[in-house]
Amino acid sequence: MKLEDFEARQPAFILEEFFSGTLRGYGVTIGRLGGFQNRFTIDARGSFDAMANVLTLKEDYFFDDGHSDTLSWTILKRAENRYEGREPKIDGTADGNQSGSAFLWQYTRDVPSADGSTTRFGFEDWFILHDERHMSVHASLTKLGVEVATIEAFYEKS
Repeated sequence: MKLEDFEARQPAFILEEFFSGTLRGYGVTIGRLGGFQNRFTIDARGSFDAMANVLTLKEDYFFDDGHSDTLSWTILKRAENRYEGREPKIDGTADGNQSGSAFLWQYTRDVPSADGSTTRFGFEDWFILHDERHMSVHASLTKLGVEVATIEAFYEKS
């Protein structure tokens, strides 16, 4: 996929609008060879400070094996379609770009496992807005530059 593929598609995905408020998400992780790895739910809460151009977003992930993960994002709107994010478990900063109904979010993060260990993955998250309350996500997880899993998820805004 390329961001240009979504340029004319509506509605426009405005990150700070969609993620302001309360959301619920559901997803699955699929291994590199197509095998099911897990399913999860997401509880998310966000708020946008227009004066500072900053979206604060907290996402709580609950996996079917009993472990959980929390992402606490601080996302700065750098320009009309460009964002930069920080989160305690990411390496450096996340880079985000929006075009039409899509948003591409790229970063590297240490991801906790059920046994307490962590693994560093590269993420390429594609957010596709369907309407004002629904969005789907396709994410590619890489390790040492090789795709090891994909995530398929969707969010519903309350």
